[in-house]
Amino acid sequence: MGAQHHTQLNILKHAGIEVPQLPDKLFFSIREVSDICQIEPHVLRYWETEFKQLKPVKKSGNRRFYRHRDIYIALQIKHLLYDLNFTIRGAKKRIASGDMAEIVDVNHNNITISLHTIRAELESIKQLLTE
Repeated sequence: MGAQHHTQLNILKHAGIEVPQLPDKLFFSIREVSDICQIEPHVLRYWETEFKQLKPVKKSGNRRFYRHRDIYIALQIKHLLYDLNFTIRGAKKRIASGDMAEIVDVNHNNITISLHTIRAELESIKQLLTE
């Protein structure tokens, strides 16, 4: 496993995303990826049109062959859309930003705490400025 795959795997695991052990092979069919990610094949095909980072190799007959990186990206997209309730547009922006650690670290409790902290800080600043 290359360093990039290892990093992506660690990021996913750190976010609490269950990542199945992938077989030691280079390419996976759309059916295999569908089973691994628990996503219907038509959803994967749709995501390919929306997320430029998800780009399986297409061979004769337009058959798709996914690599490990594609599976990890599909899992990240699924996490953003299904677990964190991002819109497609929001997920695209987050993935395009390239900060995958920030994407997967987000959870609802931390967001709530952070927003309360920010609000309190802003109230303090407002009070200082109006004195």
